[in-house]
Amino acid sequence: MLTNFWEELTTNEIKKLNRKIVLIFPFSSIEQHGPHLPLNTDKKILEGILLKFNKKYNSSKYLIMPEIHFGSAAEHTDFDGTINIDSVEFISHSLSILENVCKLKFKNILLLNSHGGQISHIDIIAKELKSEFNINIVKGTYFLFDQFKGIISSKEKDFGYHGGEFETSIMLYLFPNLVRQSKIFKHKLSPDYLSSKFISYEKNIKKAWLTRELSKNGIIGDPTNASTIKGRKIVEKVIICLKKIINEMYN
Repeated sequence: MLTNFWEELTTNEIKKLNRKIVLIFPFSSIEQHGPHLPLNTDKKILEGILLKFNKKYNSSKYLIMPEIHFGSAAEHTDFDGTINIDSVEFISHSLSILENVCKLKFKNILLLNSHGGQISHIDIIAKELKSEFNINIVKGTYFLFDQFKGIISSKEKDFGYHGGEFETSIMLYLFPNLVRQSKIFKHKLSPDYLSSKFISYEKNIKKAWLTRELSKNGIIGDPTNASTIKGRKIVEKVIICLKKIINEMYN
């Protein structure tokens, strides 16, 4: 193929595609990421990962679909700039898009997500598509692909999940020009860190929450230890995992 991007193909080229090809649907969000990261952080991270993946592992086994980048981000709407789609509308809108390609008899679809606040939505979308079309639907959120041990501390990985060291490192590697480095300061981890309560924000028994309840400035985590090197190592691990996913789905 001349390209691995669906929207760059012609209608005749789409018609001739092997229906086993894995269609990668990126899901992200436009939402606040504190004073040092842009609103499109989730979107840019996924774009950057897929561009590097495509450059390194280019093959005829997959196509990258147009990104669904307006997401369900109600938890961040207290912060200016966040664009939220109601959860029910988001699921319905996403299904209406995906059903178009399912009707074309494609066999493999990967729902690749970068926004933690819509993991449960992606689960529902996958279940509905599987029920209606009975095709191979796989869902994955990139920051859950690996524990990233030796790169990011476990406490920061588990309790610094928004605008902290993890996301800031990736952005420093992929899009350093978008990081306001003069605005990077030390911030707190999630209240779950060091908490012994049975009901929590992110453990097994979860309490519904809004970001402002966890952080006044929208950051959950500490970005001060972020680095380009850490970002590169994270992205490299993610694209290795992505290659394994594509190969397993295609074979």
